[in-house]
Amino acid sequence: MIKRLTLIMLLFTGALQAQHKTEIIAFLESDQDVLRIKQKLEIYNNSDTSWDHIVLLDWANAFSSNQTPLATRFAEDFKNKFQFSIETERGNTIIATDSIEQKKYRIERVANQQDIVKLFLKEKLAPNQSVVLDIKYTVKIPVDDFTGYGKNSNEDYSLKYWYLHPAPFIDGKWDYYSHKDLDDFHGAQTDFSVSLHLPVEYRAISDLTKIIEANQPDRNSYLFEGNKRFEAVLYILKNTDNFTTYSVPGINVVTDIKDDNVPLEVKVIFNDRIASFLQDRLGKYPHEDIFISERYYRENPIYGLSSLPSFINPFPAGFTYEIKMLKALSRKWIENGIHVNPREEAWIQQSMMIYLMMQYQKLYYPDLKIGGKLSDIWGIRGFNASQLKFNESYPLLYLNSARMNLDEAVNTPADQLIKYNQQIGIPYKAAIGLNFLNDYLEDDSLEKSIREFYLENQINLTNSNTFRAILDQNATKNVDWFFEEYITTHKRLDWKINRVNKTADSVFFRIKNKSKLNIPVPVYLMNNDSVITKKWIEGIKGDSLISLSRKRANRIAVNHEELIPEFNPRDNHKTLKGFPSLDRPIEFRLFKDIEDPERAQIFLMPDVEFNIYDGLTLGTRFYNGNLLPKPFRYSIKPGYGTNSNKLVGSISLGYAHPIQDRDERLYEVRYGASANTFSYADDLLYRRASGWLQFSYRPKDLRSNKNQSLTFRNIYVDRDRDPSTPVDEPDYNVFAINYSHSDNNLKRVFNYSIGTEVSSQFSKATYRLRWRKLFKNNRQLDFRVFAGAFLRNDSQSSGDFFSFALDRPTDYLFDYNYYGRSEDTGLFSQQLIVAEGGFKSQLEPAFANQWITTVNGSYSLWNYIHVYGDVGFVKNKNRDAKFVYDSGIRLNLLQDFFEFYFPIYSNNGWEVGQNNYDEKIRFIVTLDINTFVKLFSRRWY
Repeated sequence: MIKRLTLIMLLFTGALQAQHKTEIIAFLESDQDVLRIKQKLEIYNNSDTSWDHIVLLDWANAFSSNQTPLATRFAEDFKNKFQFSIETERGNTIIATDSIEQKKYRIERVANQQDIVKLFLKEKLAPNQSVVLDIKYTVKIPVDDFTGYGKNSNEDYSLKYWYLHPAPFIDGKWDYYSHKDLDDFHGAQTDFSVSLHLPVEYRAISDLTKIIEANQPDRNSYLFEGNKRFEAVLYILKNTDNFTTYSVPGINVVTDIKDDNVPLEVKVIFNDRIASFLQDRLGKYPHEDIFISERYYRENPIYGLSSLPSFINPFPAGFTYEIKMLKALSRKWIENGIHVNPREEAWIQQSMMIYLMMQYQKLYYPDLKIGGKLSDIWGIRGFNASQLKFNESYPLLYLNSARMNLDEAVNTPADQLIKYNQQIGIPYKAAIGLNFLNDYLEDDSLEKSIREFYLENQINLTNSNTFRAILDQNATKNVDWFFEEYITTHKRLDWKINRVNKTADSVFFRIKNKSKLNIPVPVYLMNNDSVITKKWIEGIKGDSLISLSRKRANRIAVNHEELIPEFNPRDNHKTLKGFPSLDRPIEFRLFKDIEDPERAQIFLMPDVEFNIYDGLTLGTRFYNGNLLPKPFRYSIKPGYGTNSNKLVGSISLGYAHPIQDRDERLYEVRYGASANTFSYADDLLYRRASGWLQFSYRPKDLRSNKNQSLTFRNIYVDRDRDPSTPVDEPDYNVFAINYSHSDNNLKRVFNYSIGTEVSSQFSKATYRLRWRKLFKNNRQLDFRVFAGAFLRNDSQSSGDFFSFALDRPTDYLFDYNYYGRSEDTGLFSQQLIVAEGGFKSQLEPAFANQWITTVNGSYSLWNYIHVYGDVGFVKNKNRDAKFVYDSGIRLNLLQDFFEFYFPIYSNNGWEVGQNNYDEKIRFIVTLDINTFVKLFSRRWY
């Protein structure tokens, strides 16, 4: 017995010693923003495979150029700060060649992964053996504008990935990936010893344990240590007084998260309450101190948390501070206790973090609404959104991407998710799933399983299969659907009640499972808004007939509590009163709001538009759109033109049919009709009616910006006749087909389209191409090509109204937002819409009734100052083709939204020295708020 116990103790001791170790000696040279590092790595082979090389994560080198995976990620998310930064603002790692001690290894960087280092060993490292490697290198610290880590404007340093860290070796291979600003560092467990030496004006603080602090006349020195750590975060500051330590039972909370309006003793109570809650739900934190910085919180904040000043803060005293600490502490608690591959299985940590927050809010703030006290103010309390409780905001934010047909599977790797899903949609969807699962299980087996999973995997790397095994053992119901259906699919969840029959004692109804997923759903018998009976129905993959005792119910419902967000909850309720129209009574509401699934809502909103003929068009928009996108949309906008004194406006109806099968490139089918009438000249109206059908295509990879569409349109235009310029055909009908391809990115834009238009008077074909390239030196080259030809043209009696325009299209289809479409002189005649010929100077011939070919180009000289040039040929019937050109300076203040063009030289000669030069300047100004929203939302979707 003693021998067996001794053997077990020896094996246990060996296991404790079988650990990577790193000893770092680092000197900060603040004048150069450089860390000079000597690092001793003791690498232990804890696998059953001999290693001929070792992989180190060098994420500090991810900032070394604009060609790294990190730089590529920035460009994909339309973040241009890094692209336009200078070399001194970026970072890198330079490994000294003399650090290759005694030729023990040679160093290579992985191709196209500049932040991954491979050390090829001279002698293989056998299982259960270790090797000691000494490396000297220099780390250039970047500015913190890119990721929030680095040197800030106060010359303080926040360092997260500042040293070489061994990658984990899992299942017979090195498990590593590059830095992509996803806060998902995946290093092997390591024992740390960090000796840090700083200029005298700096102090240091770390999530490692401070062993020694020595303040000397010429420098300040520190020794930090930490065992079984997966990373080492370091802050080098001129003032560390912002960090406060709160000693609560079982742990010390070290943080610089501030709220001057919350007394210290209240902060202690909050941190004590949060820590006690987490210890109860998860277990003891694996280290003595838990380090939480404001920067760490900002990596994963609470989206939508009120940023109102404290004097109108609508929440209970200290709530904002408490909820921020809850989010940060929950995340840190889980990250340091549940170690999974955070890129492949981020949902495990994220779902449990959000789920715990939901449980905390339900426990301590069960009735708190997202508007706080503002939710009770007249004029605000009438909005459904203001009455949402905090936990009800999670399904709403998740559904945003689902309604846009951008939902993705919960287990999708983090770097493959669109930004909105990676930061908001998927964590919320996963947590909602856990909450749904907990309600379905109807006991404490989920919370018991989470705690066991946390306690049993605080040291070792784990995965979702381990959690599933624990839950399977504890649950009294089948939970396979959660892991095999809910987690693994992007398909929207949706149920519907139909075919209701009732008797005095019973009710029979059919549930239609639109998603065809085998996920349980609760059904309810209700008396008005009170739940009489709740029953879970399992195994519904298609339609299922349900029979329940009626009792005193006058309504039936499915998913009434909205435990799981549905794509369309509007068909979840049925009345038993005998009047189907009462299922969803009509309700008018002022301004956009969240949807009430039990009512047919019509929203009203003041609407203002502008052109110089109607002036300000003041009106009201009637529409069914709420805060979440929906397939069927209608909009009716009657208005009154303050200049024209006429009733104008528009009406549109459209339906978007999303394609759920991602194996097919067809992404969405849209169709609809619209009509509008506005003034196109003084005292002259046009009336336009259009029907359209569009097929949209995109790759399976939703992060790709590639899109294709095939569009069919029929446009009918009726115009008031102008006595001064009569035309034979003021009314016309045009059928148009257009195929377009677009691939818009920060570094490269490539779009083209091919189209044709057919009318009784003409038929034509067009080709458009746009190419823009951002080079390594941050210079930009922009090219646009347009070619158009009439296949038939019998419209000469209409002048050049249907002709191709060199500089200012007539816009006979009324597609463009001209503020003064009929103006030949004055400011509004200078509005530029780059279409057809795309010229900026007004040249002759201004139109082509046979064919036209033009090329527009520009090149950046410095920042927003570009030089532009246009060349082309214009061909009219019975006339030779004419070569045309112009050139000038372009002020590109906001690409395609706010620009100015100053002509210099063209067929007209030197335009700068000519009379009335100010009338030759052209401008692009976009006033449509929706267009600006798309400019900023593109990085999220």
